[in-house]
Amino acid sequence: MNQDLLSNLIVEYKQLFENVWEFGGGYGFRYHHGVRVMKYCQKIVKFPRFKNETINIDALLIAALFHDIGKIEAVNENGQLVYGNYGGVSHDALGAKIAPKYLEKYIKEKELIDLICLIISEQESKVTPTRIESKIIKDADRLDHYGVLHLWCSITYANYNNKNVEGLKEFWEGEEGKKKYESNSSKFYFPGVKAIAEKRFKNLTQATELMFKEDDGLDL
Repeated sequence: MNQDLLSNLIVEYKQLFENVWEFGGGYGFRYHHGVRVMKYCQKIVKFPRFKNETINIDALLIAALFHDIGKIEAVNENGQLVYGNYGGVSHDALGAKIAPKYLEKYIKEKELIDLICLIISEQESKVTPTRIESKIIKDADRLDHYGVLHLWCSITYANYNNKNVEGLKEFWEGEEGKKKYESNSSKFYFPGVKAIAEKRFKNLTQATELMFKEDDGLDL
């Protein structure tokens, strides 16, 4: 991977999202999320399981960084990323369509750009991936929501919705909280990534429940 190219693309992505805010993450979250998913992919491809796989590393890392680029189209005049506001299509399909606008500034190989866009399009939940790069990014993207870091998203979401600890507890114990994460663990493609997710989720559960315990004074 050309590190100068990757550095330029990271700067490009940062400029797009660093001043964008969202309920679940605050300012610049979408930029940091993209960088994390890319870094996860860099580590995942080094797992022994992928030793004999043919993986286009350039396409993998760039698609990982830009996998949420479609969400830039849902940013309103106040700099807020409005979830689901993608013009009647998924943000993945939209991202695959608009990604060349940003990539062509730095990448001249049309075949590489086309592959990156295909991988981005295959991030859609209803699409069955045809590429191993797509599966790796899907696992890395899902992994990013399983750890203690996800508490930050939950807390900022609660704050923007005028909720307190009780509101966060209501979310965690509801159908969109702990139960959803437990059921989604079966969606990981690769056992090695799933194992890390399960370890992270255990830490997230302990940290979340410890916060609730302290809020109720049950540790006294």
